[in-house]
Amino acid sequence: MSITSPIPVLRSSNGDLLRFDGDALVLHRKSEEVRIPLLAIGRIRSQGRALSVELTRSSGTVPAMHRVDDVSEAAANLFAEAVTPLLPERPEGTDGAELVTTRAVTESQQERNKRRRWMWGAAVVLVYAGLAVAVAAHGVWTPAFLILLLGPFGAGLTAVGADMMRLRYRSWYLRRHGVTVEARRVGDTRILGGAFGTFVYTDMRGVEHGVHVKSRSTTVQVAYHPSKPGTVTEYGTRSSRVGDSVGALCFLVFGLVVDVTVIGVAIGSFQGMYPGY
Repeated sequence: MSITSPIPVLRSSNGDLLRFDGDALVLHRKSEEVRIPLLAIGRIRSQGRALSVELTRSSGTVPAMHRVDDVSEAAANLFAEAVTPLLPERPEGTDGAELVTTRAVTESQQERNKRRRWMWGAAVVLVYAGLAVAVAAHGVWTPAFLILLLGPFGAGLTAVGADMMRLRYRSWYLRRHGVTVEARRVGDTRILGGAFGTFVYTDMRGVEHGVHVKSRSTTVQVAYHPSKPGTVTEYGTRSSRVGDSVGALCFLVFGLVVDVTVIGVAIGSFQGMYPGY
């Protein structure tokens, strides 16, 4: 039976994350991951919605500090109260900054995909805006308005449906050819208004990876790609997989119907099928 840590995970509004990891604190930032051994910590202070990790210092020097702002005040207080008793005795004159290790974090595939989606979305809106302007230039205003309104909507539905189908295929592939492991819960987050658990799993090389799963369990089973451990899927239940597949297909089909309708309206406008509009 897995026992998860009662120490909360601190997540700031800008995405910084501080968590307890056995004999150290791990601070995740967008561009780096800082591992702070408990032996290097002199004091932990919660100050309202901020938490400061003050390192030990040599005599006569100013202590280095790592700080996380804009977190839950209650969680910061609990974090400081829970970790402080775990701080070990330190030899006098220990310079905590020398014990801290920092690892650069490159942009993840998930972040690259997110940026790519925003770029494609902006391009689609511009294309439909240009098409609406061209239709309006022919003196047909109602079809132009419908194209501007429904065009991006249909393209969005199609893109969401296609992406959901891609994820369904990836889930099918990883469950058959991937490596299945148990991931432990380390916190909670909200994505598009929905509550998700933040889980961590360890690959065959001993490297930890994070994944968001809509589950209340303390542990879940996930399957990851052997050569790309960051590519992962929740194992899930048969009923949830069927439901997700049906939902993806509905999004895709409805989006394609809207796309075809918008294109038909645009062609008809150029051919003069809507005089007086």
